[in-house]
Amino acid sequence: MRKKTLLLLTMFLALINVSAQDLSEALPIQENHEIQELQIQTLQQQIPDKRELFEKANRLYSERDFDAALVLYKQILQHHGENSAVMYNISNSAFRNGDIGTAILFLERAKILAPRDPDILANLNFLRRQTVDKFVEEEAGFFKKIFIDFQSLLTLETQIIIILSLSALMVLLLAFVLFSPKRRNLKIYVIMILFVITFILGISAKIKYEIQKNNIRAVIMVEVISAVNEPRGNTPIFTAHEGTVLRIVNTSGDWYFVSLPNGLSGWVQSKFVERI
Repeated sequence: MRKKTLLLLTMFLALINVSAQDLSEALPIQENHEIQELQIQTLQQQIPDKRELFEKANRLYSERDFDAALVLYKQILQHHGENSAVMYNISNSAFRNGDIGTAILFLERAKILAPRDPDILANLNFLRRQTVDKFVEEEAGFFKKIFIDFQSLLTLETQIIIILSLSALMVLLLAFVLFSPKRRNLKIYVIMILFVITFILGISAKIKYEIQKNNIRAVIMVEVISAVNEPRGNTPIFTAHEGTVLRIVNTSGDWYFVSLPNGLSGWVQSKFVERI
């Protein structure tokens, strides 16, 4: 009896010892976790409020302090991510400062986020008329215009969200068809319609993705650049001016092989342009 009691007591003490060791090992982890939470809270407190920054920047803009307004608008993008309205205001501030390259750059970026915004489109057309280089865009045909209008209805990110949502809805309806016989034909028709919509959106998203991946563009940020025949080459091919949008075809080190809307191509240093 005593041996059994002693054995049970030994096991109990061993269990307490193991628990104590586990607890002692867990305490630093808990402390580290609390420290990490404190650091995150401190960082969050250091990030300025978006609305406060935006209102202050707008006030500085109205006071014609465009340099200070630009700093605050860019802080919003840095801390809170991309925003077409903020980019639009950066463009206006830059234009007021006579920086047409930055003005066009941020309007082009804003257009990607809000492709049908009338203010962005109007300002972009206005700024293009202010550049030295003028290029007449080829007029799109009827069907091409319809396709372009359809493609600009939604951003790529929005299309992906809709496709995933519709796919989940189709799976849910399919489960109802399999396990609930009520109104089965109606459910099947709805699934077919959703499939067609999802299929069209999927093709559109694929085309849009390929265009965005292959159509890398940049804006000239200096007064004038001269494109040459090869990286570090001496033979000029063409000259272009601030605000002109180039298409980047290839890269080699810190050089871009670019083309103009009229088809002329040449190499320019990457430091003179900014990717859209």
